[in-house]
Order: sequence, then C-alpha cells, then structure tokens
Amino acid sequence: MIVKIFKTIGSRIYLISLILVIFAVFFSFLYGGDMNWPSIYWTEIFWNIGLIVLSMWLITAQEIKIKGRKFDGIHLIAFPVIFLFSPFPFQLEAFPAILLFLLIYGQFAFIQSLHSKNSEKGILDLSLIISICIQFNIIFAVFFFLPVMVILLKGLKDNKHLMALLLPIALISFIFRAIINVFPSITTDLTTPSVQWDILSVQALSIEERVWLALLIISVLICIFRFPRRSRKFAFPELYSGFLYMTFWLFFSIAYEVLVLKSGEGPWFFSFIPVAYFFGVLLENISSDFMKNTLLTFLFFGIILFKLFLP
Repeated sequence: MIVKIFKTIGSRIYLISLILVIFAVFFSFLYGGDMNWPSIYWTEIFWNIGLIVLSMWLITAQEIKIKGRKFDGIHLIAFPVIFLFSPFPFQLEAFPAILLFLLIYGQFAFIQSLHSKNSEKGILDLSLIISICIQFNIIFAVFFFLPVMVILLKGLKDNKHLMALLLPIALISFIFRAIINVFPSITTDLTTPSVQWDILSVQALSIEERVWLALLIISVLICIFRFPRRSRKFAFPELYSGFLYMTFWLFFSIAYEVLVLKSGEGPWFFSFIPVAYFFGVLLENISSDFMKNTLLTFLFFGIILFKLFLP
C-alpha cells in the first residue's frame, strides 16, 4: 500500500511527505520532553520541518536530472523515517544549515565537473562551495579531494581549470577576512570556530545514539553492496558520480562524528542526509513491494515504540 502511493513523484506525494515530516518532527520534540504546553518551542519545530523539507526538495530536484536514476517517490519517505531515528532534533543554528545546503548542491557541481562540457564551471562551483564551508569549519577542506581528483583523472591541468580550483580559495578567504575586520565582535566566533578533537566513546553514548551509530554502519554496508556495477558505471556515468559523492559524504560524516566534537550544529547533524540517501537506495533496490512495505512499516512503528517504551 505504502509503496503504491509513492511510486511516482507528484503534488500528492509531496503533501504526504510533508505530513510525515511534520509528524516525525513533532514526535521527536514530544519524545524529548520539549512539548510541554504552552511552552512549546515552535521556532525550533518549524526550523526542523523547513530544514528537512528543503533538503528533500534540493536532493529531489538534483537526482531526477541524473540520467539512469529512478528517483521515485519512495525516496521521499526515507527522510522522515530516518529522522525518527535521529537521537536529537536539529538545533536552531543558521550556519550549519547553510553548510548542509552547500554540500547538497556540491553533488550537482561534482557531477557537472566530471560530465559537463563546461567542466571548469563545475570545478569552480565545487571549489567555491568548499571554500565557503571551510570558513566555518576547516575540517571541510577534506572535500577538496573531489575537485583535485577530477582534475587528475581527466588530465585538466590547463590554466583555466587550475584557476577555477584556486581562485575561489583566495577570493572567499579575502572576503571573509574583510567581513571579520568590519564586524569582528559578530563574525569571529561564527567563521573561525574552535575545533575540539575527541575520539568517540561508545560507552558514553546514549541508547538513541548507539542506534544511530548502527544506522551509519548499515549505511556503509548498503553503500558497499549496492555500489553501481561496472556496466552501470559506463552506461550511466552521472548516476555513478552522484553515488560516489554521497559515498564520500557518508564516510566524511562518520570520521567527523568519530574524531571531531564541534558545538553548534549538534551531534550527528551532517550524517543525516547520507543516511537518508542510502536508505532510499536500499528501498529502491528491493524488487518486492511486499518487502518494501514490510520494512517501512517495521521501521516506522518499531522506532516509535522503541522510543516510547525506552527506559
């Protein structure tokens, strides 16, 4: 029943997805004890709803353009279901949300840099995105591996492509330094946060966080076993590249959560999108509608009952 409703993407699917997102967010706040009437955190609730919905829309808008991608409505249900597994609602912080949207758009820029005739535009966009991200957290410099890989793999060593890579680094750094000099008391803590290194201790995690950690491990397994085969890599190169970008994001988010503790965005924030993405991949590759319905029903009601009756 559920799978039949989400077979295609249309206005009805968007409406049902929105209702599921609203339910998932309200349940998370109820479970966290933040819904004591009348002191309800409406701003945080609408922030979480808007963040999830906008992320879903951006990813859907990009994925349906990829040749060979069967991005049907079943992917939209992945986001509210996975949000129910999140240990905490998203915190009301603008800059981590900006980083999240930039990383989502980075998938399109990465695909463009590999497969567009105007590859320098893709490299420029990707370098611009990463250059902005590292102004808020230097750890995101790891993403420069992607445009450098594109340049090396495609042999794009001409001045035009090298400038597309290097110019945003210098330009964005200069602009942010100028802003800090003009508004030092406002922007210094926001654009130059302290990064605290701390190896994750499983023993110190709550039960909800251990469940999320298990989801990350499952996502890695989905990534490994559902990685596009060689034939699909050559038949649908954009599909392969999009999958590769999300794989990189998934492994980055795991390393980020295991090695780095950064206040502001909240724990596990940057792993939400890749986990939801690969859960959608899992659903997409289950051929039996009965199995899809069974899995979705079990996970949806299972996590609700688990949290309601958790000691």
